[in-house]
Amino acid sequence: MKLLGLFAGTALMAMSVTAQAEDKAAEGAKAQQAAGMEAMMMQMMKQQMAKACEDKEMLSCMEVTQAECNEMMDGVLNQCMAPNFSQLMAAQGMSQEERDALNAEMENCANGVSEKHGIDPEKAKSCSPNQQ
Repeated sequence: MKLLGLFAGTALMAMSVTAQAEDKAAEGAKAQQAAGMEAMMMQMMKQQMAKACEDKEMLSCMEVTQAECNEMMDGVLNQCMAPNFSQLMAAQGMSQEERDALNAEMENCANGVSEKHGIDPEKAKSCSPNQQ
């Protein structure tokens, strides 16, 4: 900051630089807060997914092990949800068309991850506890 003051040459310039630095610090704090919130939400989703993979009835219906289910759920979380986290968090402020498009994108991604792990998405959907 002292170097900037020397090069600025005037009090006005020094005040301007200080104000900009404070703005950047505030932006950094907001970004850090958002990252913390994202990490917390991702952890909560991961815990919910892990709990879902403990459902013996669902695992039997899907014909997968708990480890296979956890691996697939991690894939959904890391490949589908994490890259789109900001959109998912902003979904309430979206139009119905935007929410529908985001839901379709998430479903297509999750289906792709399921298939990649050898799990039929339709079977998984029919075995889901909320579908029975």
